[in-house]
Amino acid sequence: MSTKEQDSVLLTETTGPSVASMNTSPVGDGGEVISTSLALAATVVETVDAQAHSTNASHDIKESTGTQDNEGGGQEDVDNSVASAGIVADALKDVSLSDVPPPEPDVGTELPLSVSTPLPPNSAAEASTTNSAALLKDSDVLQSQGVHWAGQRSGESERTAFGPPSRGMASPVSPGSRSSSGPDIVQVSGSDDEMDQEEAFEEQQQRLFRAAEERRQQRERRAHSSISSEDIEVMRSGLSSAREHTAPSELRILNGAFPEGLRGSLYLVGPGRFEVSYNVQRELEQATRSYSFGHLMDALPLLTKISFDPTEKTIGHRSRLLAKQLSGRIQMEHGINTKVPGALYMSETNQTLLNKFIPKQAHYATPEGECCGQSIELFVPLQGSSQTVVCTNHVGALQNIDPVDLHPRAIVDFKDINGAFKGPFSCPHMQYDSNTREHFSVLQDVGFRSTTYSVVAISELQPEGYVVASFEAQASVLHSFAITQDYVIVPVYPYSVPVGGVTYRWSDSLLQTLTFDRSQPVVFYVISREYRRVQCMYQAPTFFGLHQINAVQEAATDSVSIDLITYEDDIILRQLQIKSLRQPSADFFIPSGQVRRYQLNRVALEATKFVEARGRPSLIPMAHSLVLRSEPVELARVNPIVASKPYTHLYGLGHVERLQGLTAHLTSTTMYNCIVKLNANDASAQPLVWSRKHCYPSEPVFVPRSDVEDNGYILSVFFDSMRIASCLVVLDASTFKELMIAQLPSPMPLSFGHAKFAI
Repeated sequence: MSTKEQDSVLLTETTGPSVASMNTSPVGDGGEVISTSLALAATVVETVDAQAHSTNASHDIKESTGTQDNEGGGQEDVDNSVASAGIVADALKDVSLSDVPPPEPDVGTELPLSVSTPLPPNSAAEASTTNSAALLKDSDVLQSQGVHWAGQRSGESERTAFGPPSRGMASPVSPGSRSSSGPDIVQVSGSDDEMDQEEAFEEQQQRLFRAAEERRQQRERRAHSSISSEDIEVMRSGLSSAREHTAPSELRILNGAFPEGLRGSLYLVGPGRFEVSYNVQRELEQATRSYSFGHLMDALPLLTKISFDPTEKTIGHRSRLLAKQLSGRIQMEHGINTKVPGALYMSETNQTLLNKFIPKQAHYATPEGECCGQSIELFVPLQGSSQTVVCTNHVGALQNIDPVDLHPRAIVDFKDINGAFKGPFSCPHMQYDSNTREHFSVLQDVGFRSTTYSVVAISELQPEGYVVASFEAQASVLHSFAITQDYVIVPVYPYSVPVGGVTYRWSDSLLQTLTFDRSQPVVFYVISREYRRVQCMYQAPTFFGLHQINAVQEAATDSVSIDLITYEDDIILRQLQIKSLRQPSADFFIPSGQVRRYQLNRVALEATKFVEARGRPSLIPMAHSLVLRSEPVELARVNPIVASKPYTHLYGLGHVERLQGLTAHLTSTTMYNCIVKLNANDASAQPLVWSRKHCYPSEPVFVPRSDVEDNGYILSVFFDSMRIASCLVVLDASTFKELMIAQLPSPMPLSFGHAKFAI
């Protein structure tokens, strides 16, 4: 056999169930002829036009569904439909790869090289190689058109079907080389130049494969990250889970300029995650499901810090999700296990009854093992330091957080501070006396017959704390209380506990076991800080309140006045369900609160009567109430320099439509959409209002500039439902003029959360 015959390669086109096979058979004097079947049957060549038509139809479907690629139009899809290493050159002689734009890679992805490589003129392989367009398309498109790589059988995996051509795979066969009497044979020269061309062609094929694979992965990522209309509605509601930004960044000022002289840090806490995803894997099923919190105050918290530097005139930002370890347990347990009954306001646990018997205190002792997001306090002396940011909840937990980088240090229960602090329930809002530097709280120990309330205090001088006083009353939902120079005033709202407290002990949701009783009065317990005992009691017609505004003790009249936001019942708490806020029904509404003052007169005289009656007076005196402002507001604050002192101005949230007296909006379905300034001493004074369309602010915080009561700044973070963004707004507290708006790096959810400013 001649040398030329020995160096020749026979390419054989075959049919049958095996699309491609490589066989060796002896020829002549012991020489070998390598016969390789092609990746495509001969019928592919004869039906190119039909494939192009099919691809055009597929392109039309893509275009109608909005999934057309950005890299090319319909012509690119037609070109790609007939492109493969196994399609003969003559079928694509009118197509040039240079006419098709390359796929757009992600940053860092190498751009694919063109497969159109110039060959020397008059070369026998020129027509076969130059006119070949070997574009790779997604495996699903190739397989739908019957295109397979050599070596792939029907039913093989996607990875096999969508792979690069193997090194040494046969070159395409030209239709002109077919023979009617047998297999088509094309001889390819074995010279070094032609081998280099073949290697270059294979390398180009590999590059195209990698580019196409990256393109497919981009499509998958886009499909997974696609946002449905329902997701958009949730995002626009301001109740979608937030992102954390643990690294410090600088906020960009959109409007106005940096407020002159503003120095310090604003700390905000509120809901951060409303759902936690977990995997369900069974014998024949693997799926991703989510555990969803039901109430706004049950969601996993987000802590945000916004710092102001007047020297550099910059605004720093960082945020952190606080309950990552609790989130991990929810993923493992497919729900939440509460450490005590009533630990949730109104959320299902997705757990069985047997889980109540499993000890779990150790799990909650970790720094991020508990949900503490109902209020925030500053400089509480914990674990030997008062340089703290403390987030609280209603089940006696204090989360000690580093004020610089916001990482949680530890979870501390009140009982860990002092063994005399008894009761699993606590008031989320602590009260601070700036004169004595004491922090006060109220604990509840719920029993079958009665509930023991304990007023406790801790300070830098007494970090172990002490019990101010204890008394017995009915169980209640207590969110805040009041203090003056001499007294602590605890309002006990009328609730009934079914079955003697049994359901209270076994239920996880507080509001599902306590029922507001409109037939009973509210009782104010006045506790002496000096004598550490209950001085007297006052009662008032039934109402419910979440937030105290201020309390003032008047020595001249021997009276105490308490200002707070009041409602007819506790429906404000029950309306804060996440599902209802996201998709409000026709009968859903946010109730209107009133600014009321309750006057407790002749405290010393009533204290004498109380002692003579040994704590069981036959007649409890009435507290006189007065409506200070009829405008509905919530989350009201005053200048901190007038805390426990007579004041004039208060700042809160409201509804613009209700402030304008529009009857159609007296039962608004949206959260508060404006910041309002009211004069507490003059009901005829017109309120000052700041609002923006489709914007929903958070609790306003007053930052004083001088000793003048309304000389300062009002800070609030609002959510823009049209832009799906959150911004910080700074107002002049006196005129309510907008001074600055700066945008946060990502949206913050709407909340009943709270904020404190540290200088």
